[in-house]
Amino acid sequence: MAIVIRTAYNNNNWKGACNYPGKDPLCWLCPTGFIQVHGPKENDIVCSGDCWERRICTEYRWGCTPKGRKYSLDAYPGITVYLVFKQLDGHYAIWGKTKVKSTDDEMMTTGKDFEDGYAFIHFEPFEPLPRDKWVTGLSDVQLVGARWLQGRHRYIDSSQEKYLDQLIDGRTTAQAAVPIGTKVSTSKAGQITLETAVANSIFKKLEGIASAEGRTIDELVREAIAEFVRNR
Repeated sequence: MAIVIRTAYNNNNWKGACNYPGKDPLCWLCPTGFIQVHGPKENDIVCSGDCWERRICTEYRWGCTPKGRKYSLDAYPGITVYLVFKQLDGHYAIWGKTKVKSTDDEMMTTGKDFEDGYAFIHFEPFEPLPRDKWVTGLSDVQLVGARWLQGRHRYIDSSQEKYLDQLIDGRTTAQAAVPIGTKVSTSKAGQITLETAVANSIFKKLEGIASAEGRTIDELVREAIAEFVRNR
């Protein structure tokens, strides 16, 4: 298991305020209110807003959203974390990888509005991936195995984690076969775990059907397996 955290882009290597955010197209999410607290002004030379993004690679932490919630026990020390941002076309780029160091048991009370009321997850110190190592153009289904609408973090299974590592290491591409992990449960036989890989063309068709019908790819795969067994 691993965690994928969705941040906004930061053109200062996630170590400080962005420069000329109004002129940087990759800062497009900030004026929309996507970041947690204050967005930039259009003519800022240095971003006049405030956000967690500018502190990720100096303070190594990220808050749990929505405000008032804590990370679950699945965010245990040592678990891998992938950090991503949303590109202009709506696809995702992986820009960082680290591990969980700890999680807060209590909400922050520091008098700062971007901290108070949030419980933070703390990371092992890390550097962003070199820009030429960013994995770009990933759909949400490729990234986390399902559509990603609300929320700022998702848990993924081991097959999905292996796939992301292969992408980062250059051992596969976003156009190659995509892993699909699905679980089939019955009251008598218990649980069957299936992990497989499908060609990108088939994956794209599954992704399109899932999006059109508001379902997950796992649901479609389970339905296909059930139909196959019925017709045997």
